[in-house]
Amino acid sequence: MYLADLMTELRGILSKNVSYSDIAKALNVSRQYINQIKEKELTTAQIEKIEKYFETKLSNNIITTIDDDCISIPVKGEVFASMGYGVTVYDERQTATYSISRKLVEDLGISKNKTEIIFAQGDSMLPTIEGGDSLLVDHTRTEIYDGKIYCVRIDGQLYAKRLQKIPPNTVRIVSDNSKYRSFEIDLSKEKTFDFQVIGEVRWWGRVAR
Repeated sequence: MYLADLMTELRGILSKNVSYSDIAKALNVSRQYINQIKEKELTTAQIEKIEKYFETKLSNNIITTIDDDCISIPVKGEVFASMGYGVTVYDERQTATYSISRKLVEDLGISKNKTEIIFAQGDSMLPTIEGGDSLLVDHTRTEIYDGKIYCVRIDGQLYAKRLQKIPPNTVRIVSDNSKYRSFEIDLSKEKTFDFQVIGEVRWWGRVAR
C-alpha cells in the first residue's frame, strides 16, 4: 500500500486531515524520511505502527509488500461463494493472508489492491471447482465476458457461477454441473431482488486430498 492511499483512507476513517508530519510522528521518523518513502509501498510493520498510533484499523483489502518477489493477499476465511443454493455473507473480516509471487500477479492481471481470497461451497461447478477450493476474486473485473467465472450476489447470497452475456441486457447464470439448470436475468427489467457482479474469479485451487 502506498502512503498516499493510506493517508486517503485514514482521512476518511478519522474524518479529519492527516498530514505527512502526522505520519512521521506515527512512525517515529523524520519528515525528510517521509519524503523518501512517498513513492514506495509501505511494509506491514509500518502500517501496523500507523494503525496503533491513530488507534484504528485500515481496510481488510490492503495488500502489502512482504519482500521484493511476493505480495500478501487478504483471506476472508468466513466468506463462501456457493456452488449450489446460495450462501449469505456472514463475516467479511480478514482471517489470514496468502503470499503469492509478483510474477503470478502480473500473469493473472489482477489488481493488487482490490483482490481477495474467499472459498467455494457446494457442487454446482463440478468438475471445474470443488467445495472448499480457494477462489481468487478481483473486484475490479466486473464487466461480463462470455464463459468466465464470476463471484456474484443474487438476492443477498453469494455464488460462484459462469456468466454468459446475451445482448442487449440479459445475463445467463450457468453451472458447470449439468444437474443444475441455468437461468437468466434480464437487467433491463425491474427486479424484486438484487444482482451484482462482485468480481471475476481469476484463479482457484485446492489442497491435495
